[in-house]
Amino acid sequence: MIIWAGTSNKDVGMIVEHYPRVIIPQRLQEIQQVPGRNDAIVLPTGAFQNYEQQYQVFLDAKYIGGLEQAMPKVIDWLLGNEGYHRLEDSYFPDVYRMAYYSGGSEFVSMFNEYGEGTLSFNCAPEKYYKFGEREIILEKNQVLRNPSAFAALPLIYITGNSALSGTLSFNGNIVTITEVPASATIDVKAHRIYNGAVSYSNKLSGSYDDLKLGKETEITWSGGIRTVKLIPRWWTI
Repeated sequence: MIIWAGTSNKDVGMIVEHYPRVIIPQRLQEIQQVPGRNDAIVLPTGAFQNYEQQYQVFLDAKYIGGLEQAMPKVIDWLLGNEGYHRLEDSYFPDVYRMAYYSGGSEFVSMFNEYGEGTLSFNCAPEKYYKFGEREIILEKNQVLRNPSAFAALPLIYITGNSALSGTLSFNGNIVTITEVPASATIDVKAHRIYNGAVSYSNKLSGSYDDLKLGKETEITWSGGIRTVKLIPRWWTI
């Protein structure tokens, strides 16, 4: 079973016929060949490419008036949702991906009662662990251990006094926050600090990259910051 944009293949009368291919995303890196040197120079970027995840599907329309009655529901699902949405499947139940659907699928009609085709989703390279969505209430000097080899970009919640000012330290890397409301959210992936719809990005000094969660990360804070919680967003490839 697959679930994309909150709707499963079963909701539109589809069956996934085969276990999908397991794809390892490709690294984004620059390769330089130097004359007179045997080996190429590899310049990593630290990023990975999107990839296509395909599912072979079977559409049973025999009892609902044929394919012409079944396809509008399928089309509404696939093309009525623009951009990235959460993609889950029963083959890798512990993770989810972010994916978009561009279209272009073809269904082979069998007597206008059944259809066979391939759904192809363009996936961002990360597979996010579902347990990485759980909120962690931190204690000062707490050490978080990453279950993956890839640095996570957490969502951090801080609270304190009004006109909150203080510092966050991740493995000794210090980020300073100056005069934000009594509660604020730091989205390390989006490089943004905000309260509701109001952005306070000019109130943060330091690098968002210093707030990544590596293999082991000791977290502490000072000043007007009273509590720190985070959603780690652990991921793998």
